[in-house]
Amino acid sequence: MKKFVLAICAGIAVFTFQLCKPEQKPHEIVYQHFVTDLDSLISMNDAFLEKVKAKPGQKALQNDFLKIRLQYKKTEAFAEYFFPTTVRMINGAPLDEIEDEENAVFEPGGLQVIEELIYTDEPVDQEELVRHSRKMQVNVKRIKMLWKDIVITDSHVLDALRLEMFRLISLGISGFDTPASGNALAESEVVLTSFQHYAQPYKSTLPQFSALDKQAEEAIAFLKKGANFNDFDRAAFITDHINPLCNTLHQNQESAGIPFMNDRKLLSGKAATIFDKNAFNPEALLSDARFSATADRVALGKTLFYDSRISGDGKTNCGSCHQPGKAYADGLKTSKGFDNKFVSRNAPSIMYASLQQALFYDLRAPSLEDQAADVIHNKLEMHGSMEDVAKLVATDEHYKHDFKKAYPDLEVIKPVHIQNALAAFVRSLNPFNSPFDKYMRGDKKALTDDQVAGFNVFMGKAKCGTCHFVPLFNGTVPPDFQRTESEVLGVTTDAKWKNAKLDNDPGRGVHDQFPQWKNAFKTSTLRNIAKTAPYMHNGAFTTLQEVMEFYNEGGGAGLGLDVPNQTLAADKLNLTQPEIASVISFMEALTDDVE
Repeated sequence: MKKFVLAICAGIAVFTFQLCKPEQKPHEIVYQHFVTDLDSLISMNDAFLEKVKAKPGQKALQNDFLKIRLQYKKTEAFAEYFFPTTVRMINGAPLDEIEDEENAVFEPGGLQVIEELIYTDEPVDQEELVRHSRKMQVNVKRIKMLWKDIVITDSHVLDALRLEMFRLISLGISGFDTPASGNALAESEVVLTSFQHYAQPYKSTLPQFSALDKQAEEAIAFLKKGANFNDFDRAAFITDHINPLCNTLHQNQESAGIPFMNDRKLLSGKAATIFDKNAFNPEALLSDARFSATADRVALGKTLFYDSRISGDGKTNCGSCHQPGKAYADGLKTSKGFDNKFVSRNAPSIMYASLQQALFYDLRAPSLEDQAADVIHNKLEMHGSMEDVAKLVATDEHYKHDFKKAYPDLEVIKPVHIQNALAAFVRSLNPFNSPFDKYMRGDKKALTDDQVAGFNVFMGKAKCGTCHFVPLFNGTVPPDFQRTESEVLGVTTDAKWKNAKLDNDPGRGVHDQFPQWKNAFKTSTLRNIAKTAPYMHNGAFTTLQEVMEFYNEGGGAGLGLDVPNQTLAADKLNLTQPEIASVISFMEALTDDVE
């Protein structure tokens, strides 16, 4: 009897404690969810390392590896959000990481490196597999250690989930981080179920939570329909499922009064989808807010852009090589510079140039202001002087008036103001009003059936989307857009595939003597590409058909050229002519409407 009474008392005490215990807040529950998922990843990785040591055979390794990748995807939203540097060693591209400022090269590691080691027709390199599995083990445990010092808020949680959806449609369904296993669609399912799991604590906080959860469930059902990687309808997945889900998430956050993140980045913290008209802020890369664009500064920059007096001979201006009717390119194989002589590289479009972390084909300029000065000073291009331009405008009454209007506090016109005005004009050239943009915002009639099919090939079988990232279609990596990539493609001197010759332009290698950067060039935007022929840094290809054929062959290495550092896979894509035609048709839909 005494024991019974004690048991009753104990039960009452526990019940009373539970009643008095403060209810956990949603972000606190999320914090613990991540710990649980991370612990599972650590445990699975430890077990995988032991299995690797036991040499169980390639198929068994692949099966266990896929399970680890799926578990990693459960943690990805918050691992990527809070620890991007460490995550590069867990799920970064299998390429050397180069820090030019430190003059250092860091070996790649993690899931994608391990994937290459076990999805191969060659015997598995046991020693390397063990080494990289151990590195993976160290870095996953490092996240666990770092997580202890992280303080999260509801704003962080919803922002991380939002960015994970953007990552899903830009990198996940393109197969960016699953090139060998081809397990992208299964991993996409896990990303969405993880989204539901981490959103669940907000069931009572978000007024339209049930709608949000239902949309996630319908997106998962769409993935489960059984389509293989090449046949998956990515256009429908994005427009019918993920964009609506992201819009509902945005509406929920707004209705619940949870602040949006307001960190100064290219992608706005308030963007509901990455296809919103004002999703990107070109002013984000300005180091000094005092030089933010205004209508007067844009107008002044446009005037300077077409003024030939800023060149050394008074005959060349920025518009000579960047013509509006050609999407601000010039239509020449390589451009004409100072004294009407040809330079060595093709003039790229400057539309959307502000949405990159570095400029020029060799990424040598860190800002549009630096780019403007570089071109004006370059002896082969404009052969001018910023100081001379400053003196010129200081003696021109119209310019004096316009500069004072654009910079009211200005007392002396300096080169920095000229550079900034030119940059402000370039930053205004981001219309985002192509048929593709309209389609992604809900106008299903904006693209033809062939263009929709082309988008699906572009993002799938053709692998274009693994370098030209949606929605900018350049090398600025989503969803944080904090770095712009370059690639080694093995570009040839012309489109004669049977007698292909490697172009000898060193690209980034001319400024940075890393062997990995020899012949490396910035991944330029494909927006308005139909207007910017010829193509590549050397203007080697006159048509988009030739460009597609080059990639279909596997680039220079695929054509049999010696390109040991080529970052483009040398495997043939085996695209059919109808598939190539549909991709070209899609790229033509990236042409902005002239306003």
